[in-house]
Amino acid sequence: MPVHVFALGKAAPDMAHGALDALEAAGISPAGGLIVAAHRPETASPLPLRVGDHPLPDIGSLAAADAIASAIAQVDAGDDALVLVSGGTTALCAAPCAELVSLVGHPADAQRLLARTMDDMLARGMAIHEMNAIRRRLLRWGGGRLATALAARGVGQVQVFAISDVIGDDPAVIGSGPCSADPLLPDDVLALCDAHGLRGALDAPLLRALGLAGSGAQAITPPAPSHPAFERVAFRVIAGNREACDAAADAARREGIADVFVADEPLQGEAESVGGAIARVALRQALSHDGETLLVWGGEPTVTMLADDDASSEESDTASALAPWMRAVSATLAHADAEPPLGGRMQVLALAAALTLDAPESVLPIEPGPMARALASRITILAGSTDGRDGPTDASGAVVDALTAALIRREGRPPEQDLQSHRSYHALDAAGALLRTGPSGTNVMDVVLVHVRAG
Repeated sequence: MPVHVFALGKAAPDMAHGALDALEAAGISPAGGLIVAAHRPETASPLPLRVGDHPLPDIGSLAAADAIASAIAQVDAGDDALVLVSGGTTALCAAPCAELVSLVGHPADAQRLLARTMDDMLARGMAIHEMNAIRRRLLRWGGGRLATALAARGVGQVQVFAISDVIGDDPAVIGSGPCSADPLLPDDVLALCDAHGLRGALDAPLLRALGLAGSGAQAITPPAPSHPAFERVAFRVIAGNREACDAAADAARREGIADVFVADEPLQGEAESVGGAIARVALRQALSHDGETLLVWGGEPTVTMLADDDASSEESDTASALAPWMRAVSATLAHADAEPPLGGRMQVLALAAALTLDAPESVLPIEPGPMARALASRITILAGSTDGRDGPTDASGAVVDALTAALIRREGRPPEQDLQSHRSYHALDAAGALLRTGPSGTNVMDVVLVHVRAG
């Protein structure tokens, strides 16, 4: 049976390589397909490759979406499809659905609207499942539209293997669900938009597309869960954040660390608050236990760039409508010598943790002095994104300890101010604390490792 391989996301090259090896072992050559990735891999593949844009879609993602359509056109009735999905798929393949193009008038203009909306949602600190609930309604291949397009070609079976980059491993959220039905009702999406103040921030075509333009607005809806295309889809998650956390824990045990604990609850919420909380747990562990310990967390916190009054309601129309890049430009014009905001979730978390370690007496039931400093000095925290890129930076995160904040100050920077002004990258770079790994070839959210040395 002819098989077409569609590999989408940051892990697409490696997933495609493994799939093609398995097919070859079974005596099957791919009849067609496509790889859409975040970067060009070193090893060539027999499948064509497109490099999309991440985290914000641009012309590369638009071209990748067109290439997917061309690959689908090669599918004949009765052929099977193997769809490999990983983190980053949403942006890398992002292009407006046909209904959105009709509302806007031109694909390039609709693509710019998509990018601006994604940027605004990121700035509001929306979690990935919230962003994808909105994005999959607007995307050419989101919300099950890849499955329905394959079904229209008469595909036999669609086997989906996913590396999850979302908490809960929901198929509709991973990659915005290219082969999964959207489970949300229009009212659910409306409530989500209003909860984050999007009604006063989105352009008119997007308001109409999401049903936010008034009682008569007809919202774009993805294929219904009852669509027969979904009967042909089998979905399986093959890896996720827990595997990364467990691998880190196993490596620590091999190094001789006896006390290793992996948190059951995922990291979520504001990265700054999470970082402070993790540092407090580490300090309490150092206070109560003299032995060596490794604490492991995994998940995906968020960072809110917008001020509260920007995102609170429709009354703040002007401020809310400004995209983050517009605000950055305005700030640069007002302060010509100021650095632009720069950082990512793990850098914010790491800097917040470093500031807590810098003042251990503020969270421990002991007096300031040598004992408090000695406890804090036992702690090292690594906060990193598993894809090798944290936010729009060249770092995957940072490694911090009780001296990091002092090193930042020695370079003439106030770390508290850098944290509040979203300049965690600059602060951590000044301290030599950034972790640069390069692309990892996968994406299973974030991992935080806390090492407490023996006292």
